[in-house]
Amino acid sequence: MKSIASIVIILTFFNTVSAQKIITSDIDNFWLAYDSLRKAENGKSEILEALFLNKKTDGLSAFMKIKNFDETDYLEVMDRYPLFWNSIRSNTLIDKRKIKSINKALNKLKQLYPINSNGNIYYIIGTLKSGGTINNKDLLLGIEKIVGDKNTIVSEFENQNLQEMFQFTNASKLEQITIHEFVHTFQKEGEINLLSKAIKEGSCDFVAELALNRKFISNYIDYGFKNYESVKSEFKKEMFSQNFQNWFYNGDRNKNPDLGYFVGYVISKKYYEKSTDKQQAIKDLIEVNFNDESEVLQILEKSKYFDEEINVAEIKAEYKKNQPKVVRIIEFDNGSTTVNTDLKQIQVVFSKPMDEKISINFSKNGKEHFPLKSVIGLDESQTILSLETTDLSPDTDYDFYITDRGTQSIDGYPFIEKEYVISFKTKQR
Repeated sequence: MKSIASIVIILTFFNTVSAQKIITSDIDNFWLAYDSLRKAENGKSEILEALFLNKKTDGLSAFMKIKNFDETDYLEVMDRYPLFWNSIRSNTLIDKRKIKSINKALNKLKQLYPINSNGNIYYIIGTLKSGGTINNKDLLLGIEKIVGDKNTIVSEFENQNLQEMFQFTNASKLEQITIHEFVHTFQKEGEINLLSKAIKEGSCDFVAELALNRKFISNYIDYGFKNYESVKSEFKKEMFSQNFQNWFYNGDRNKNPDLGYFVGYVISKKYYEKSTDKQQAIKDLIEVNFNDESEVLQILEKSKYFDEEINVAEIKAEYKKNQPKVVRIIEFDNGSTTVNTDLKQIQVVFSKPMDEKISINFSKNGKEHFPLKSVIGLDESQTILSLETTDLSPDTDYDFYITDRGTQSIDGYPFIEKEYVISFKTKQR
């Protein structure tokens, strides 16, 4: 009996050594420094260093380096947004009850996905640059961008994205966000298309639901189930594209954002439910090569998310057919070498009505060959973009790019070219 007890003690010791640690000391030190800085008139850098930065954890050190912020950024955001900091303060304080709940979920995760990870979870207060990232096996969470709610004051922010970042969040979601993000530490990097991205993110939601043993709560899941068939139909059109903006991180453009998470959650849940070996199903979902379309397709097909068989080539061809392209330029043929120097505008004709945000950039030849003074805008049909030119010199090459960065049709299809070159040369005198 004594030897068995000794074995149990040894096993418990090794489990403790390899277990994840939840580290919150950066939060306590931040508020200690914040309170002192609010009272100080001078020596603010020294106060911040002494009370906060000199005591920072390895997690905060890595976060500052990865997200590129420093002492100056801290001093600026502390000084500029006092109403914000005071309103979010209580939500940032992570009590023992939450830590116990997260630890319980981490232990359940180990049962679902037996892997010996010693990565730590660092809860950090940053400078509003990021809600989190992964550093090797460690998870770094900037909770000032996670735990806000409807009572958090955002009126001091000039940036619209910051003003709207808490419209779908609340502090009670910290546990599920933590487990979701921790699952990412086991996944392979990259995603080949929208379907891959959806499964990568949605599987983390689903695994978090299993680990926490409670329903994953989010606006996108509620909306997704209420509009199940329409969401599925729209997703099918785009799922083999690299166009993520209609499905992820689109709260500034869509009143029901982030539905890609919902689709990936449903696919993962269905895959799990249809699998006889549940542990293997979790392993499959976490260890998919998200850069391999065939592997991603296997998950989709086995999930039976779509009732019908998927014709990949047909879906890709239909999507490409709907992408907007440049049809012609009204004033000259693209590449013309006989353009008059008295040209005052360039009108670019698109194949379908366009959204107002059209990305225009210098070509590889640089600013000296850029012929544009300003963007006049789209006509009533939204198919013709008018551009005002600068004063053109004779016998000179000019060019510029229309890029796919944000350029899309009204119905949400991205511009077909990564960089479409419009070029011409003016006549000699």
